[in-house]
Amino acid sequence: GMHFDFERAGQVGPKACVVAVVGTILPLVSGSLLTVIFGRPFMPDGVSVGTALAPTSVGIALRLLGEAQVLQEDFGQAIITAAFVDDILSLILFNILFSMTGEFDVMATVVNPIIGIVLMGIAMVAAVKFWPNFINNVLLPRVPEFEDAKVSRKDEALFLLMMCVLITYATITYFLGTHLWGCFMAGMSFACLSNDHHAHHVWVK
Repeated sequence: GMHFDFERAGQVGPKACVVAVVGTILPLVSGSLLTVIFGRPFMPDGVSVGTALAPTSVGIALRLLGEAQVLQEDFGQAIITAAFVDDILSLILFNILFSMTGEFDVMATVVNPIIGIVLMGIAMVAAVKFWPNFINNVLLPRVPEFEDAKVSRKDEALFLLMMCVLITYATITYFLGTHLWGCFMAGMSFACLSNDHHAHHVWVK
């Protein structure tokens, strides 16, 4: 999430969402059909296979794009945005699939995904409007520096804040379905700091 470029994501967002929808539906349909062709029932076997094929690995996509140094290109941001939206849709599919195995759970299938999407929207607004101003103008200027310190006190303060935000978001979204939403939102919260990639460098130290 720290590599998320809000400006470029806004430009490629609509197209990336189309890619995400298609990337969710095609594996679902093809996986279900292939399962039926191999002689297994459509429900629940076919739907289970199709649902299992639907998610996209944001982590692998992020690493490959980073190694190729194209993460900040328009198509790189489109891939990351599409992969993340695809994972959200896949999570909804998983919730629906699990509800089919027993009694229909409105909270797990409908309410929790909606809360997660709303929370993600709030986190995106905070990542652009709140966190950059709070970190750059309120928190870091008040942190004292020591000349002989091996690690900057500001870096330590930023890292502590990052851990707190990560644990908070991941815990909340864990109860909504998956902690991965919260991990992405936590990283995204530090994508708009004044020093480019400063948060990422602090995180990997």
